[in-house]
Amino acid sequence: MTSKVKSLGLTIAVNVCRLLLAATFIFSGFVKANDPLGTVYKLEDYIYAMAWFTLPDTFLLGCAVLLALFEFTLGIYILFGIRRKTTSSITVLFMVLMTLMTVYIVIANPVSDCGCFGDVLILSNGATLAKNIVLLAAAILVLRYYRLQKDFLGENIKWLIAFLTLCSIICYAIYCIICLPVFDFRPYKVGTNLREAVVGTSNQQFEVKIIYEKEGQTLELTAEDDDPDSTWTYVETKRISKGDTKKLAATDFYVEDADGEDITEDILLADGYTFLLIIPDLRNADEGCVDKVNEVYDYTQDHDIGFYCLTASSTPRDQQYWNDHTGAEYGYSLAEERMLKTVVRGQPGLVLLKDGIIVKKWSNYNLPDEEELEGEVEN
Repeated sequence: MTSKVKSLGLTIAVNVCRLLLAATFIFSGFVKANDPLGTVYKLEDYIYAMAWFTLPDTFLLGCAVLLALFEFTLGIYILFGIRRKTTSSITVLFMVLMTLMTVYIVIANPVSDCGCFGDVLILSNGATLAKNIVLLAAAILVLRYYRLQKDFLGENIKWLIAFLTLCSIICYAIYCIICLPVFDFRPYKVGTNLREAVVGTSNQQFEVKIIYEKEGQTLELTAEDDDPDSTWTYVETKRISKGDTKKLAATDFYVEDADGEDITEDILLADGYTFLLIIPDLRNADEGCVDKVNEVYDYTQDHDIGFYCLTASSTPRDQQYWNDHTGAEYGYSLAEERMLKTVVRGQPGLVLLKDGIIVKKWSNYNLPDEEELEGEVEN
C-alpha cells in the first residue's frame, strides 16, 4: 500500500510540474507573439548592455518570432505529451541556459527586468531567478520520470495539434506585427485618456542626452552639442529627469518642440482630432510607407487637423536625412525614444487622438489611406 501511495504521489507531482511548465511556456510564448516588437526592444537592451553592439531590427524581429514560436510550441508539446523524453530533455536544457543567464543578470544587473512576460507581468531580476530555479527543478523531475506523464489524447490528434500550433502562432505573430498587438497592456492602449494622465505633470525639468558608441566606448552629448564624426554609431536619446516626478498614471508622455520648449499640453489639450506620427529613429524608419505618411499629413492640412511628428532623432543631420528621402514637409517634435516605442509599435507608427484620448493606432504596415481617414475622423 505504501509503495502504491508513493507511486501515486510521484505521478501527481510529475504531472503537476508538467502542467506548470506547460502553462508557463504557453503564456510566455503567447505574450511574445502578441508583441514581437516589444521582444525586439528587450533583445536590444540585452545586446547593448552585455555586448555593446547592435544588430539589424529585421534580424531581431525574426529572432523574436522564433522565440515566441519555440516557447509556445514547447508548452503545447509538454501539455499534450508529444515526444515526452525529447521534449523533457529540451525543456531542461532550455531552463539551464535561462537560469545561468538570469544568475548573470542578477549579478551584473544589465537590465531592470527580464522581459519574460512582456508588459503583462514585469518581474524583478531576483524574482525571475527564483522563477527559473523552480521551473528548472520541475523540468528535471519531469525528465527523470517522463514515463509518468499522462496521455490526454491519441497520437494522431497530438500531431494535428502540433501542426496547428506551429501555423497559428506564426500567423498570430505576423498579424500583431502588421496590425499591432491584439492585447495591449501598455499605458498607451486605445481608450487611454492622456489628458487626464499627463496634464499637470508636464512642467518637470528634463535633460536630453544623445548616446553614441564606438568600439565599446560610449559618448553622451546634449542636444546643443555638435554631432560626432561618422565613425560613431547613434544608439539612443534619453530624457533624464532633473527633479521630482509625480505622475498621475504609469506614463511618461512628454514632448518638446525644436527649441526645447514643452508642448505636451499643447498636444493633449487640443480640441478635436490630432494625429501623432511616431518615428523613434529617423535613420532606421521604414521608408516604404512614406506615400501614406505624406497622404496623412496632406489630409490634416486640408482639414485643419493637428499633426505632430514625434521623434527621438534630435540632430539636424538625421532630420535632414528623413526629409531628403521622403520629401517630408512637416517639422519635428522631440521625445524620449523608449516612450515613443511604447506608445505605438511602429517605425513609423501613427496615433489618432480625440480630445486627448487615444482612439486609433496604426503600424507602418497598415497606415490608413484617405478613405479610411475619412471614416475615422468625423468632421
